[in-house]
Amino acid sequence: MKKFNLMLILVALLVSNPITTKAQTNPNTHAIKLAHKLIKQKHFAGTITLVKNGQIIDQISNGYQNYQTRVKNTATTPYMIGSVSKAITAQLIALLAQNKKLALTDRLATYYPNLPGASKVTLAELLNHRSGLDTSYFSLHKHYDSYQTYLTDLVHQAKIDPQNINSWHYSSYNYNLLAGIITQVSGQSYATFLKQAITTPLGIHLDLMQATALKSYSYLGGGFFSQTDYNPYNAYGAGQVAMNGRDLYYLLAAFLQSKLLTPSLTATLYHKPPTAAFPYYSAGFYHLQSGVYHLHGTQLGDETSVTISPDGQQAVLVQSNVTAYTKGGVNYTFDLPLFAALNK
Repeated sequence: MKKFNLMLILVALLVSNPITTKAQTNPNTHAIKLAHKLIKQKHFAGTITLVKNGQIIDQISNGYQNYQTRVKNTATTPYMIGSVSKAITAQLIALLAQNKKLALTDRLATYYPNLPGASKVTLAELLNHRSGLDTSYFSLHKHYDSYQTYLTDLVHQAKIDPQNINSWHYSSYNYNLLAGIITQVSGQSYATFLKQAITTPLGIHLDLMQATALKSYSYLGGGFFSQTDYNPYNAYGAGQVAMNGRDLYYLLAAFLQSKLLTPSLTATLYHKPPTAAFPYYSAGFYHLQSGVYHLHGTQLGDETSVTISPDGQQAVLVQSNVTAYTKGGVNYTFDLPLFAALNK
């Protein structure tokens, strides 16, 4: 009984009065009311960002950024975005292609000649998780002295299954390999090239969780997660990034609106074959049957779920740092109904 009472107290503390940050006068109250309803029903802690016609119309935050010190979540709270980070790695690969440093049709063997079967796979297939990379017998760990050592071990253990090439199989290992290609081709670290090619030109901020500088934004009061739960190597190019809702929206919108790439290359990167089934994954974005894009990621107890229109003008971004308490998580259950309410 004492344990149950303690749980109720923690939930009550986590679901504190939501903080609303309005970016402009908001005529759409239905989505706002629904957001507050979901926050209460699901015991949500985090930040919800609502975007209409390219403008952030509201950001609603609830719960604690640091439960132990009672620092509340706000619109500026950064959250680990997990696999949403893959869209960033894909954009970096495309930027190198745009600058004629590589091609999306390049064979994986060009960069990893010792990986069995790599001559049969293109970079585009890695971007879309259709490489046939067999990871079923991997025995990788967290204790490497560098990303390069990790990649060497990955390549040593990996192989391509020819029968599964062009069949969808989600694996962060595809994006680990792509991150390694970025460093090979650019001649810079992933972090340095990311800053040069994306964050500085767009004027946005993100934190990149490096192997030697871990920092958790997740709720630690109940002992759910700690830095030791984070595998920086498996997250390399695939789940390292922490961002607030504002910067994440402007980043994704910039990708979709060809702020960095040519429109034709953007169309190639996010292309869905007409006969392909939904949902279809391309370079970090899921194509949904309703015509919108979806992104999702988890890392260190944080969860990010995004629904965004193909032109980047309408979006809902849901970022939670207490997914252990959010009933059913936030993926689809928050962003899809809020997106529908926002666009009635």
